[in-house]
Amino acid sequence: MERTREDEVRDRMADIAGDDPGPAERALIGRLIRSFLDKTPRGVDQLAVLLRGGDPDMLREHAHAMKGSASNIGAASLARVFAEIEQSAREGVVPDPDVMLGRVACEQALVHPVLEKIAAENA
Repeated sequence: MERTREDEVRDRMADIAGDDPGPAERALIGRLIRSFLDKTPRGVDQLAVLLRGGDPDMLREHAHAMKGSASNIGAASLARVFAEIEQSAREGVVPDPDVMLGRVACEQALVHPVLEKIAAENA
Protein backbone atom coordinates (compact mmCIF):
# COMPACT_ATOMS: atom_id res chain seq x y z
CA MET A 1 0.00 0.00 0.00
CA GLU A 2 1.42 3.35 -1.01
CA ARG A 3 1.94 5.88 1.74
CA THR A 4 0.10 9.14 1.31
CA ARG A 5 1.44 12.62 1.91
CA GLU A 6 -0.75 12.75 4.99
CA ASP A 7 0.80 9.50 6.28
CA GLU A 8 4.27 10.95 5.81
CA VAL A 9 3.47 14.20 7.63
CA ARG A 10 1.63 12.46 10.47
CA ASP A 11 4.50 10.00 10.93
CA ARG A 12 7.01 12.84 11.11
CA MET A 13 4.88 14.73 13.62
CA ALA A 14 4.67 11.54 15.73
CA ASP A 15 8.49 11.36 15.57
CA ILE A 16 8.63 14.89 16.95
CA ALA A 17 5.79 14.85 19.47
CA GLY A 18 5.11 11.18 20.17
CA ASP A 19 2.10 9.03 19.38
CA ASP A 20 -0.13 10.66 21.99
CA PRO A 21 0.93 14.30 22.17
CA GLY A 22 -0.21 16.48 25.03
CA PRO A 23 -1.23 20.13 24.71
CA ALA A 24 2.36 21.44 24.58
CA GLU A 25 3.36 18.96 21.90
CA ARG A 26 0.23 19.67 19.89
CA ALA A 27 0.98 23.39 20.05
CA LEU A 28 4.52 22.66 18.86
CA ILE A 29 3.19 20.68 15.88
CA GLY A 30 0.87 23.52 14.97
CA ARG A 31 3.68 26.09 15.22
CA LEU A 32 6.09 23.99 13.15
CA ILE A 33 3.60 23.50 10.36
CA ARG A 34 2.41 27.13 10.40
CA SER A 35 6.01 28.33 10.25
CA PHE A 36 6.66 26.12 7.22
CA LEU A 37 3.49 27.31 5.50
CA ASP A 38 4.34 30.96 6.23
CA LYS A 39 7.98 30.78 5.10
CA THR A 40 7.75 28.49 2.10
CA PRO A 41 6.21 30.97 -0.38
CA ARG A 42 9.12 33.38 0.14
CA GLY A 43 11.55 30.50 -0.14
CA VAL A 44 10.01 29.37 -3.41
CA ASP A 45 10.12 32.94 -4.72
CA GLN A 46 13.84 33.04 -3.94
CA LEU A 47 14.25 29.62 -5.56
CA ALA A 48 12.67 31.01 -8.72
CA VAL A 49 15.13 33.92 -8.74
CA LEU A 50 18.05 31.55 -8.30
CA LEU A 51 16.81 29.12 -10.96
CA ARG A 52 16.44 31.97 -13.41
CA GLY A 53 19.72 33.59 -12.32
CA GLY A 54 21.78 30.53 -13.07
CA ASP A 55 24.15 30.52 -10.06
CA PRO A 56 24.56 26.82 -9.21
CA ASP A 57 26.30 27.40 -5.86
CA MET A 58 23.65 29.71 -4.43
CA LEU A 59 20.93 27.52 -5.92
CA ARG A 60 22.42 24.41 -4.31
CA GLU A 61 22.54 26.05 -0.88
CA HIS A 62 18.99 27.37 -1.11
CA ALA A 63 17.54 24.11 -2.45
CA HIS A 64 19.34 22.27 0.34
CA ALA A 65 17.72 24.52 2.95
CA MET A 66 14.29 24.11 1.35
CA LYS A 67 14.77 20.34 1.27
CA GLY A 68 15.61 20.34 4.97
CA SER A 69 12.55 22.40 5.86
CA ALA A 70 10.25 20.13 3.88
CA SER A 71 11.86 17.01 5.36
CA ASN A 72 11.55 18.36 8.89
CA ILE A 73 7.77 18.45 8.65
CA GLY A 74 7.40 15.22 6.68
CA ALA A 75 6.68 16.70 3.24
CA ALA A 76 8.84 14.00 1.67
CA SER A 77 7.60 14.36 -1.91
CA LEU A 78 8.26 18.09 -1.86
CA ALA A 79 11.67 17.48 -0.27
CA ARG A 80 12.53 15.11 -3.14
CA VAL A 81 11.89 17.86 -5.70
CA PHE A 82 14.18 20.22 -3.78
CA ALA A 83 16.75 17.41 -3.55
CA GLU A 84 16.73 17.02 -7.33
CA ILE A 85 17.34 20.75 -7.74
CA GLU A 86 20.14 20.58 -5.18
CA GLN A 87 21.78 17.62 -6.91
CA SER A 88 21.63 19.26 -10.33
CA ALA A 89 23.18 22.42 -8.92
CA ARG A 90 25.85 20.35 -7.16
CA GLU A 91 26.72 18.97 -10.61
CA GLY A 92 26.95 22.54 -11.94
CA VAL A 93 23.68 22.33 -13.85
CA VAL A 94 20.82 24.76 -13.33
CA PRO A 95 17.67 22.80 -14.17
CA ASP A 96 14.88 24.24 -16.30
CA PRO A 97 13.17 26.84 -14.08
CA ASP A 98 9.69 26.36 -15.52
CA VAL A 99 9.79 22.59 -15.16
CA MET A 100 11.14 22.62 -11.62
CA LEU A 101 8.91 25.44 -10.40
CA GLY A 102 5.95 23.63 -11.92
CA ARG A 103 6.86 20.49 -9.99
CA VAL A 104 7.29 22.49 -6.79
CA ALA A 105 3.90 24.17 -7.29
CA CYS A 106 2.25 20.82 -7.96
CA GLU A 107 3.69 19.29 -4.79
CA GLN A 108 2.75 22.34 -2.76
CA ALA A 109 -0.82 22.09 -4.04
CA LEU A 110 -0.93 18.47 -2.87
CA VAL A 111 0.77 18.79 0.51
CA HIS A 112 -0.39 22.21 1.72
CA PRO A 113 -4.01 21.12 2.34
CA VAL A 114 -2.68 18.20 4.37
CA LEU A 115 -0.50 20.56 6.38
CA GLU A 116 -3.38 22.99 6.91
CA LYS A 117 -5.57 20.13 8.15
CA ILE A 118 -2.96 18.84 10.60
CA ALA A 119 -2.12 22.35 11.81
CA ALA A 120 -5.83 23.04 12.44
CA GLU A 121 -6.13 19.80 14.41
CA ASN A 122 -3.23 20.93 16.59
CA ALA A 123 -4.20 24.58 17.07
